[in-house]
Amino acid sequence: MKNQILAWIIAIFALSVPATTTNAADPESEAWLERPWEIRYVLFAEEAPRMQIGIAHSKKFNAQQAARGKGKIYLSADALLTPTVIFAVPGSRSVGIILLTFDAVGRVTNQKGALSSMSAKRTRLDRLVLIHNDIPDPNPYHFGYWSQGIPGDVTFSPAACSSDDFRRYETGWNIDSYTGNFGCREWTAQLYDRAQPYIDVTSYATHGTFIGSLTGWSRFEDPPKPVIGRHGTTWLCLHECPAGEKPGVIPDIRAWTTKHGFPMPTRPSKQPLYPNADYMDDLNEFWQQ
Repeated sequence: MKNQILAWIIAIFALSVPATTTNAADPESEAWLERPWEIRYVLFAEEAPRMQIGIAHSKKFNAQQAARGKGKIYLSADALLTPTVIFAVPGSRSVGIILLTFDAVGRVTNQKGALSSMSAKRTRLDRLVLIHNDIPDPNPYHFGYWSQGIPGDVTFSPAACSSDDFRRYETGWNIDSYTGNFGCREWTAQLYDRAQPYIDVTSYATHGTFIGSLTGWSRFEDPPKPVIGRHGTTWLCLHECPAGEKPGVIPDIRAWTTKHGFPMPTRPSKQPLYPNADYMDDLNEFWQQ
Protein backbone atom coordinates (compact mmCIF):
# COMPACT_ATOMS: atom_id res chain seq x y z
CA MET A 1 0.00 0.00 0.00
CA LYS A 2 2.84 2.44 0.85
CA ASN A 3 4.34 1.97 -2.62
CA GLN A 4 0.94 2.65 -4.22
CA ILE A 5 0.51 5.83 -2.21
CA LEU A 6 4.04 7.03 -3.01
CA ALA A 7 3.42 6.43 -6.72
CA TRP A 8 0.13 8.33 -6.49
CA ILE A 9 1.84 11.36 -4.92
CA ILE A 10 4.71 11.32 -7.44
CA ALA A 11 2.17 11.26 -10.28
CA ILE A 12 0.36 14.28 -8.87
CA PHE A 13 3.57 16.31 -8.63
CA ALA A 14 4.51 15.30 -12.16
CA LEU A 15 1.21 16.65 -13.45
CA SER A 16 1.63 19.90 -11.56
CA VAL A 17 5.06 21.08 -12.76
CA PRO A 18 4.88 22.62 -16.26
CA ALA A 19 2.67 25.71 -16.44
CA THR A 20 2.35 29.22 -17.80
CA THR A 21 0.96 32.15 -15.87
CA THR A 22 -2.55 33.45 -16.44
CA ASN A 23 -1.46 37.08 -16.53
CA ALA A 24 2.18 38.12 -16.72
CA ALA A 25 1.35 41.49 -15.14
CA ASP A 26 -0.17 39.85 -12.09
CA PRO A 27 2.38 37.74 -10.19
CA GLU A 28 -0.31 36.57 -7.78
CA SER A 29 -2.37 34.91 -10.51
CA GLU A 30 -2.45 31.16 -10.45
CA ALA A 31 -0.91 29.22 -13.31
CA TRP A 32 -2.58 26.96 -15.85
CA LEU A 33 -1.44 23.40 -16.13
CA GLU A 34 -0.09 22.81 -19.60
CA ARG A 35 -1.61 19.39 -20.20
CA PRO A 36 -4.32 18.11 -22.54
CA TRP A 37 -7.86 19.09 -21.56
CA GLU A 38 -9.73 15.87 -20.73
CA ILE A 39 -13.24 16.93 -19.66
CA ARG A 40 -15.92 16.41 -22.32
CA TYR A 41 -18.73 17.95 -20.29
CA VAL A 42 -19.62 19.29 -16.87
CA LEU A 43 -23.20 19.04 -15.64
CA PHE A 44 -24.73 20.91 -12.71
CA ALA A 45 -28.02 19.70 -11.23
CA GLU A 46 -30.19 21.17 -8.49
CA GLU A 47 -33.79 21.91 -7.66
CA ALA A 48 -34.62 24.72 -10.09
CA PRO A 49 -35.69 27.33 -7.49
CA ARG A 50 -32.44 26.84 -5.57
CA MET A 51 -30.46 27.01 -8.80
CA GLN A 52 -32.05 30.33 -9.73
CA ILE A 53 -31.32 31.73 -6.25
CA GLY A 54 -27.69 30.63 -6.56
CA ILE A 55 -27.32 32.33 -9.96
CA ALA A 56 -28.80 35.56 -8.55
CA HIS A 57 -26.45 35.50 -5.57
CA SER A 58 -23.46 34.93 -7.87
CA LYS A 59 -24.40 37.91 -10.03
CA LYS A 60 -24.63 40.05 -6.89
CA PHE A 61 -21.27 38.78 -5.64
CA ASN A 62 -19.53 39.52 -8.95
CA ALA A 63 -21.04 43.01 -9.07
CA GLN A 64 -19.81 43.67 -5.53
CA GLN A 65 -16.28 42.61 -6.45
CA ALA A 66 -16.31 44.94 -9.46
CA ALA A 67 -17.62 47.84 -7.37
CA ARG A 68 -14.92 47.32 -4.76
CA GLY A 69 -12.20 47.13 -7.36
CA LYS A 70 -11.15 43.68 -6.29
CA GLY A 71 -8.53 42.65 -8.83
CA LYS A 72 -7.14 39.44 -7.38
CA ILE A 73 -10.12 37.21 -6.68
CA TYR A 74 -12.01 34.62 -8.63
CA LEU A 75 -15.45 35.56 -9.84
CA SER A 76 -18.32 33.07 -9.76
CA ALA A 77 -19.04 31.33 -13.05
CA ASP A 78 -22.62 30.72 -11.86
CA ALA A 79 -23.38 34.32 -12.80
CA LEU A 80 -22.77 33.44 -16.47
CA LEU A 81 -25.00 30.38 -16.47
CA THR A 82 -28.64 29.78 -17.23
CA PRO A 83 -30.47 26.45 -16.89
CA THR A 84 -30.10 24.34 -20.02
CA VAL A 85 -33.35 22.56 -19.21
CA ILE A 86 -35.84 22.55 -16.34
CA PHE A 87 -37.77 19.36 -15.66
CA ALA A 88 -41.28 19.66 -14.24
CA VAL A 89 -41.77 16.91 -11.66
CA PRO A 90 -45.28 15.93 -10.51
CA GLY A 91 -45.70 16.53 -6.78
CA SER A 92 -42.17 17.90 -6.31
CA ARG A 93 -40.09 20.94 -7.09
CA SER A 94 -38.74 21.17 -10.62
CA VAL A 95 -35.16 20.13 -11.33
CA GLY A 96 -32.73 22.31 -13.26
CA ILE A 97 -29.76 21.19 -15.34
CA ILE A 98 -26.89 23.33 -16.59
CA LEU A 99 -24.62 21.69 -19.15
CA LEU A 100 -21.25 22.87 -20.40
CA THR A 101 -19.60 20.90 -23.20
CA PHE A 102 -16.00 21.35 -24.31
CA ASP A 103 -13.76 20.56 -27.25
CA ALA A 104 -10.30 19.01 -26.94
CA VAL A 105 -8.66 22.33 -26.02
CA GLY A 106 -11.29 23.31 -23.45
CA ARG A 107 -13.40 25.72 -25.49
CA VAL A 108 -17.08 25.85 -24.55
CA THR A 109 -19.06 24.46 -27.49
CA ASN A 110 -22.74 24.46 -26.48
CA GLN A 111 -23.42 27.97 -25.21
CA LYS A 112 -24.30 31.33 -26.72
CA GLY A 113 -23.36 34.82 -25.58
CA ALA A 114 -20.30 35.38 -23.39
CA LEU A 115 -19.81 31.67 -22.71
CA SER A 116 -19.44 30.91 -26.41
CA SER A 117 -16.11 32.76 -26.43
CA MET A 118 -14.71 31.18 -23.27
CA SER A 119 -12.48 28.24 -22.47
CA ALA A 120 -11.96 26.13 -19.37
CA LYS A 121 -8.60 25.83 -17.65
CA ARG A 122 -7.25 23.86 -14.73
CA THR A 123 -4.91 25.73 -12.44
CA ARG A 124 -1.83 24.48 -10.65
CA LEU A 125 -3.91 24.51 -7.45
CA ASP A 126 -6.57 22.37 -9.14
CA ARG A 127 -9.28 24.96 -9.60
CA LEU A 128 -11.46 24.72 -12.69
CA VAL A 129 -12.06 28.14 -14.21
CA LEU A 130 -13.45 29.83 -17.31
CA ILE A 131 -11.57 32.56 -19.16
CA HIS A 132 -12.28 34.57 -22.30
CA ASN A 133 -10.43 33.28 -25.35
CA ASP A 134 -9.32 36.64 -26.76
CA ILE A 135 -9.51 39.02 -23.80
CA PRO A 136 -7.02 39.14 -20.90
CA ASP A 137 -8.90 38.01 -17.81
CA PRO A 138 -7.75 39.51 -14.50
CA ASN A 139 -10.58 37.60 -12.84
CA PRO A 140 -11.14 34.04 -14.06
CA TYR A 141 -14.59 32.59 -13.36
CA HIS A 142 -14.41 29.69 -10.92
CA PHE A 143 -16.79 26.73 -11.52
CA GLY A 144 -15.28 23.74 -9.74
CA TYR A 145 -12.31 21.83 -8.40
CA TRP A 146 -10.20 19.02 -9.79
CA SER A 147 -10.03 16.55 -6.90
CA GLN A 148 -7.14 14.11 -6.74
CA GLY A 149 -9.07 12.01 -4.24
CA ILE A 150 -7.59 10.08 -1.34
CA PRO A 151 -4.06 8.57 -1.36
CA GLY A 152 -4.15 4.91 -2.27
CA ASP A 153 -7.61 4.89 -3.87
CA VAL A 154 -8.59 5.56 -7.49
CA THR A 155 -12.17 4.27 -7.34
CA PHE A 156 -13.64 7.78 -7.39
CA SER A 157 -10.76 10.00 -8.42
CA PRO A 158 -9.62 12.11 -10.03
CA ALA A 159 -12.92 13.94 -10.33
CA ALA A 160 -14.52 17.28 -11.09
CA CYS A 161 -16.09 18.43 -7.81
CA SER A 162 -17.76 21.40 -6.16
CA SER A 163 -17.31 23.22 -2.85
CA ASP A 164 -20.33 21.26 -1.58
CA ASP A 165 -18.30 18.09 -1.96
CA PHE A 166 -15.66 19.29 0.49
CA ARG A 167 -18.36 19.36 3.19
CA ARG A 168 -20.25 16.31 1.94
CA TYR A 169 -17.49 13.84 2.81
CA GLU A 170 -16.40 15.34 6.14
CA THR A 171 -17.34 13.89 9.52
CA GLY A 172 -20.48 15.55 10.82
CA TRP A 173 -22.20 15.92 7.45
CA ASN A 174 -25.97 16.23 7.86
CA ILE A 175 -27.37 13.33 5.85
CA ASP A 176 -30.76 15.06 5.75
CA SER A 177 -29.34 18.15 4.05
CA TYR A 178 -31.25 19.21 0.96
CA THR A 179 -27.87 19.57 -0.74
CA GLY A 180 -28.05 15.80 -1.04
CA ASN A 181 -25.83 12.85 -0.20
CA PHE A 182 -24.83 12.05 -3.78
CA GLY A 183 -21.68 13.89 -4.81
CA CYS A 184 -18.74 13.88 -7.17
CA ARG A 185 -17.20 10.71 -5.70
CA GLU A 186 -20.38 8.69 -6.23
CA TRP A 187 -20.71 10.10 -9.75
CA THR A 188 -17.11 9.37 -10.68
CA ALA A 189 -17.14 5.82 -9.32
CA GLN A 190 -20.11 5.05 -11.60
CA LEU A 191 -18.49 6.90 -14.50
CA TYR A 192 -15.32 4.82 -14.19
CA ASP A 193 -17.18 1.52 -13.76
CA ARG A 194 -17.58 0.16 -17.29
CA ALA A 195 -20.01 -2.49 -16.03
CA GLN A 196 -22.37 0.19 -14.72
CA PRO A 197 -24.70 1.13 -17.61
CA TYR A 198 -25.91 4.44 -16.19
CA ILE A 199 -25.14 7.03 -13.52
CA ASP A 200 -27.84 7.14 -10.83
CA VAL A 201 -27.68 10.49 -9.01
CA THR A 202 -30.48 9.83 -6.50
CA SER A 203 -29.96 11.15 -2.98
CA TYR A 204 -31.58 9.27 -0.11
CA ALA A 205 -32.61 10.92 3.17
CA THR A 206 -35.19 10.39 5.89
CA HIS A 207 -37.43 12.93 4.17
CA GLY A 208 -37.38 11.01 0.88
CA THR A 209 -35.53 10.55 -2.39
CA PHE A 210 -34.47 13.51 -4.49
CA ILE A 211 -31.93 14.97 -6.88
CA GLY A 212 -29.78 17.30 -4.83
CA SER A 213 -27.09 19.82 -5.68
CA LEU A 214 -24.36 18.05 -7.62
CA THR A 215 -21.58 18.41 -10.15
CA GLY A 216 -21.12 15.66 -12.74
CA TRP A 217 -18.73 15.23 -15.61
CA SER A 218 -17.30 12.93 -18.26
CA ARG A 219 -14.02 12.54 -20.10
CA PHE A 220 -13.48 12.29 -23.85
CA GLU A 221 -12.42 8.68 -23.36
CA ASP A 222 -15.65 7.72 -21.59
CA PRO A 223 -18.49 6.33 -23.70
CA PRO A 224 -21.82 8.15 -23.38
CA LYS A 225 -23.64 6.99 -20.25
CA PRO A 226 -27.23 7.86 -19.30
CA VAL A 227 -27.68 10.02 -16.20
CA ILE A 228 -30.81 9.17 -14.23
CA GLY A 229 -32.26 10.04 -10.83
CA ARG A 230 -35.37 9.75 -8.70
CA HIS A 231 -36.95 13.00 -7.49
CA GLY A 232 -39.78 12.30 -5.10
CA THR A 233 -41.59 9.40 -6.72
CA THR A 234 -40.58 10.32 -10.28
CA TRP A 235 -37.64 8.95 -12.22
CA LEU A 236 -35.92 11.25 -14.71
CA CYS A 237 -33.36 10.74 -17.46
CA LEU A 238 -31.29 13.90 -17.24
CA HIS A 239 -28.61 13.51 -19.89
CA GLU A 240 -27.31 11.16 -22.60
CA CYS A 241 -30.49 9.11 -22.56
CA PRO A 242 -30.23 5.77 -24.36
CA ALA A 243 -31.41 5.00 -27.90
CA GLY A 244 -31.90 8.65 -28.78
CA GLU A 245 -34.56 9.23 -26.13
CA LYS A 246 -35.11 12.83 -25.06
CA PRO A 247 -34.32 13.80 -21.45
CA GLY A 248 -37.39 13.88 -19.24
CA VAL A 249 -39.67 11.78 -17.08
CA ILE A 250 -39.27 8.01 -17.14
CA PRO A 251 -42.90 6.87 -16.72
CA ASP A 252 -42.05 3.34 -15.59
CA ILE A 253 -38.49 2.67 -14.40
CA ARG A 254 -38.92 -1.12 -14.53
CA ALA A 255 -40.19 -1.02 -18.12
CA TRP A 256 -37.42 1.44 -19.03
CA THR A 257 -34.62 -0.72 -17.64
CA THR A 258 -36.09 -3.84 -19.24
CA LYS A 259 -36.36 -2.09 -22.60
CA HIS A 260 -32.68 -1.15 -22.56
CA GLY A 261 -31.36 -4.29 -20.89
CA PHE A 262 -30.30 -2.43 -17.74
CA PRO A 263 -30.52 -3.64 -14.14
CA MET A 264 -32.98 -1.87 -11.86
CA PRO A 265 -31.47 0.98 -9.80
CA THR A 266 -30.84 -0.04 -6.21
CA ARG A 267 -30.37 2.00 -3.07
CA PRO A 268 -26.70 2.07 -1.99
CA SER A 269 -25.69 0.64 1.38
CA LYS A 270 -25.22 4.19 2.66
CA GLN A 271 -24.79 7.77 1.50
CA PRO A 272 -22.44 9.42 1.07
CA LEU A 273 -20.91 6.18 -0.13
CA TYR A 274 -17.27 7.33 0.10
CA PRO A 275 -16.87 9.50 3.24
CA ASN A 276 -13.38 10.50 4.34
CA ALA A 277 -13.86 8.53 7.57
CA ASP A 278 -13.71 5.26 5.62
CA TYR A 279 -10.22 6.07 4.33
CA MET A 280 -8.41 7.18 7.46
CA ASP A 281 -5.97 4.26 7.21
CA ASP A 282 -4.87 5.39 3.75
CA LEU A 283 -4.46 8.97 4.92
CA ASN A 284 -2.66 8.05 8.15
CA GLU A 285 -0.40 5.55 6.40
CA PHE A 286 0.78 8.22 3.98
CA TRP A 287 1.45 10.90 6.60
CA GLN A 288 3.17 8.46 8.97
CA GLN A 289 5.74 7.31 6.42
